[in-house]
Formats: sequence, structure tokens, C-alpha cells
Amino acid sequence: MTYKLGSQDSIFDEIAQLILKIVKNKRFYIETVKTLDGIAASAILYKTLIEQGAKVIVRFSQGSAKQSQIPSSDYKIGIGVNLEGADLLIGIDKGITPDKFGYERLFGGSLSVMAQLLREKISANPASTYHLALIGAFSSFQDTGEDRSLKGLNEIVLEKALLSKLIVEEEKFELPFGGLLPLQDSIALSYDPYFKGITGNQNVAVSIIKSAGIDYIKEGRFISLRDLKPEELKIIEKALERYSTTKTLKRKSYSRAYTDESSFDYSIRDMLFMLEPLLVKNEFTRAFNACIDSKKEFNTELFYESVEETRRLISIFNTVINTRERLVDEGFIIRIVGTGMISLSQLMFIYKWVYRWDESKNKVILAETNEGPEEVFITLEKDPINVNNLQPLIEKYNGRIVRQTPFIIIYVNVIKAGLLYEDMRKMIAGVP
Repeated sequence: MTYKLGSQDSIFDEIAQLILKIVKNKRFYIETVKTLDGIAASAILYKTLIEQGAKVIVRFSQGSAKQSQIPSSDYKIGIGVNLEGADLLIGIDKGITPDKFGYERLFGGSLSVMAQLLREKISANPASTYHLALIGAFSSFQDTGEDRSLKGLNEIVLEKALLSKLIVEEEKFELPFGGLLPLQDSIALSYDPYFKGITGNQNVAVSIIKSAGIDYIKEGRFISLRDLKPEELKIIEKALERYSTTKTLKRKSYSRAYTDESSFDYSIRDMLFMLEPLLVKNEFTRAFNACIDSKKEFNTELFYESVEETRRLISIFNTVINTRERLVDEGFIIRIVGTGMISLSQLMFIYKWVYRWDESKNKVILAETNEGPEEVFITLEKDPINVNNLQPLIEKYNGRIVRQTPFIIIYVNVIKAGLLYEDMRKMIAGVP
């Protein structure tokens, strides 16, 4: 059943009317959170405001910006951040909140989808950014409906996108870059779905293809997923099914309809997979530029960079998976990342795809970060640990809590991490 905006639709109308009244030749400052959803949302608003003759500055942030830090501007927009003195705030918790209107909450939408709904009230060509709204929705794990469908405002925008004919839908078995890479590479690069023992291992992927009786080299070249005949596709899907962490391999796939602007062969999820690795390398401006000019930026160079970075991240993540059985203790799971640098956002991104149906109550990830010679605990809990109880332990080992919700992140020196973990384990188990 479609969620209806009802009277809340007036929120977008009134904000749009305000912007249209003052936008021309005005300077707008946009502060956005460093997530793909936030970057996609900022790109949607940037394109919208530029089309109306505004001058726009975009900056990427992790938290809040004070008035003194903001470049000279007439109007300030915060996307997923607490922007002091903002004329408009867009956030998952706060919804769309312009100070002068006093609206409080608007649920059911990702940042990019709410930006898209506002764009539809302002732009003469709102449909040109539907793909960005969907990239943001899927990247922020908004596909929580039955069979991984979008709900709420996200569903409304998806329906509009399909009606525009600029986004096409197809139910199929999908792998990363399935039409562009050799089949064994697409399988080995897949973490949505994640194939236990196969993802990250090209040789095993080749063995699976061979055991399925499929000739993966034809006419002197490697075949891709798209080259498979329908009966071959069913065979390879069946062969991979028992290794998958997801409930089903078939799902609805979305891609841009072929136009002059979208004359590249990537699905929405392919575009998402290409952009996420840029966030690992802190290349937020480059990710933003790819959202602004898809035809120019989604090129061969970015494609191969993303493939290599995804391969590296999967290698790191497999280290996490491989230590799981050894370190499971009383429902408190610790996963260790051995080598390499990886951002927290990207680790959580892959982790959520792989373990979205994991029912374990308590989870802890121990990971290296680019913060320096430290390691990080990340706890995700259905039965939260009392942070006040943790504090004395953390201080004992000179650690610090840097975030408490929706999960706890603790920085602690790598040498002391194991000792802290042992004390935390005993505390949770009730051992003195």
C-alpha cells in the first residue's frame, strides 16, 4: 500500500514557493553529511538551484557547522547535519524543517528522496534526477519493505520515476557489473548478495561456473552474466543459491532508460557500487561531480577504479568473516579486520548488506581506521549495553567513546584492544 503525503505535501509546496520567490542571483550554502545519500541529495538541490539562476556552494561535513565557519551566503541548507542558523534542514530524524515554518517531522524518506520531492515543486525537468534519488535511497538501506522494496516517500518517488519512463524496472538475478565484467569477476566482487567462500575468490568462482557445466570462455573471450542463455542463468543461479547470505537471488533491478545523457550501461546499483569506494578515499567532491554530470564522470577510469577498490574492500572484509567462528562467545561477536585502511562508513555499508538478516543480538567489529594507530569497536545491538557501565572500562584502557547511537564506537589503542574486549565480555556475561 502506498504511503500518502496528504497534508504534509504542503511542506514541499511552501518551501518551493519561498525558494522560487528569492532564488535568482542569490547565494546558497549547502552543508551535507558525508554519505552517498547526503551527497546525492546535495547534487539534486544543487542542480535545482543552479537551474533557477542561483549561486551555490556545497561543503561536506560530519556534524555541525557554526555561523562563523560558513562562507558568505544569503540562505543556508543543512542536509543530514545540524547547520546553525539554517533556513532549511533536511534530515532522516527531523524531516524537512524550515525554521520560519516550524514543521517538525516528515517520515519515510531518504535524504535524496526528500530533496527530489522538493525539486519536483521547483524544476521544469524534475525527472532528470530520479536516478540520484534512488541511489540515495538504496545506499541508505531504505529497501526494508517486503522482498526488499522501498516504502513511504521512497516508494512514492520510485513510482513517479517508473511513470516517467526514465527509470526502468526488471525482476532478475543481478550481480555487480553483470554486463561489463567476466562472469567470474562479477561473482567474486559480489557482496550483495554475498556468497560465503566465493565472494573475493575468483578461482573458486571459476570452479563454481565449471561445476555448473557452463563454458565461461567463448570465442576467445570471457563471457559475462548477460551472455548467459536463460537456461544457463537458472543453472548458475541455482549453483550460487546455497552460498548466499540473502533470502533470494532474484530481485527488482532498476536502471536508467537509454538516452543521450545516460548512454552508459550501469544499473542504479552499479552506479551505487561505483560511488561508494570514492567515499572510502575521501573523494567526496568527485562523488558529487559524478552525481552532477553522470555522462562525463561515470567513465571507464571510474569503473576500473571502483572494481579494484571493491576487490580490496572485499579482501579486508573476508578477514572479518573468516574470524567469525573463532571469536563467537556468548552471542557477543567480534570481527577483526587485519590489514589495510577502511572507512567506518564503508565497513558498515558492506557489513549491513552481508548481515541484514543476521539475528545475533550483540555484535562488535574491531577494525583499523585511518584515524591512526588505533582500532575501533562498533557495537550494533538489539539489547543495548549501558554506556555508563562501559565508561570505567574504556577509561581504564585510555579509550574514548566517539559515538553512542545507533551503535557505539570506541577508539582504543590496538595493543589494549584485546584486554578491553576481555573485560567487556566478562561484564556482559556477568563474570566479576
